[in-house]
Amino acid sequence: MAVKTWRKPNPHKPNFGHGEYAVPATRFFDQLSFIGNNIVGCFVLETSEGFILIDCMEPYDAHRDLIVKGIADLGLELKDLKAILITHGHGDHYGTADWFRDQTGCKIYMSEVDYKFAQQDKRNRTGVLKWEVYDFLDDGDIFELGDTKVYAFKTPGHSPGCLSFIFRVSDEGREHWVEMWGGSGLPYSMSDKAVYMESCIKFPKITERFGCDVEISSHPFIDKSLERLEIVRDIFDGVANPFVIGREACARFEDMFTQMCIAGLKRQGEEADKLLPPQPERLPARK
Repeated sequence: MAVKTWRKPNPHKPNFGHGEYAVPATRFFDQLSFIGNNIVGCFVLETSEGFILIDCMEPYDAHRDLIVKGIADLGLELKDLKAILITHGHGDHYGTADWFRDQTGCKIYMSEVDYKFAQQDKRNRTGVLKWEVYDFLDDGDIFELGDTKVYAFKTPGHSPGCLSFIFRVSDEGREHWVEMWGGSGLPYSMSDKAVYMESCIKFPKITERFGCDVEISSHPFIDKSLERLEIVRDIFDGVANPFVIGREACARFEDMFTQMCIAGLKRQGEEADKLLPPQPERLPARK
């Protein structure tokens, strides 16, 4: 029986609006901030021993300068950057991490699989990665800096060694768990889509265990981050943080990628069903 809903069918499609434009660096949790533009960005995670940069935008001077300016606008000093964690080996995520390393002595981390992939990937419009990382993160690893832990999990598909992260933040002292799905776009081949599907099934089980109630994305068009950041910049007492969406809404966000992957597989032919792993029961429609 179909459930009536106010929602009109609206499959996820990126909308870049009027081209690329910078947005103000915005702190939206006690320890977490966004720096970037309407297409891609990175996150600053503050700890008791300096701060972490999660992803690094494109390897362009303009994007590097945007990050440097954003760090200053947040009232932070570049010298306190201690580590860069990279979700995957595409140029719009590893950016100019080597420049930041050379300037600050910070250490760069990513998966070994995607480090090798980034050295060979010919699809990146910015070329291949030619610099070295400090260390590799593997499935279930915990990166620790000061009072902060970032949990890394392999979620391949978007890239061979894509990582997704989970970490704790607070909002005026209220504790929350953040999930960051590492690679949003579907890969090209059917076999890679099948791997992506396996990650779509794996990661929600992990986020459920942590009780994640916040989701973030390096691509703000994925989850309406720009609109939510605008609310945060003018938020006043009594208004809830728009990034705290709750466990059920996080599960629905995760399910969006699952359904996107299923649709992508089916578009490639009838053989797709044979590549689909057993799927959990889908979340019921909103009443």
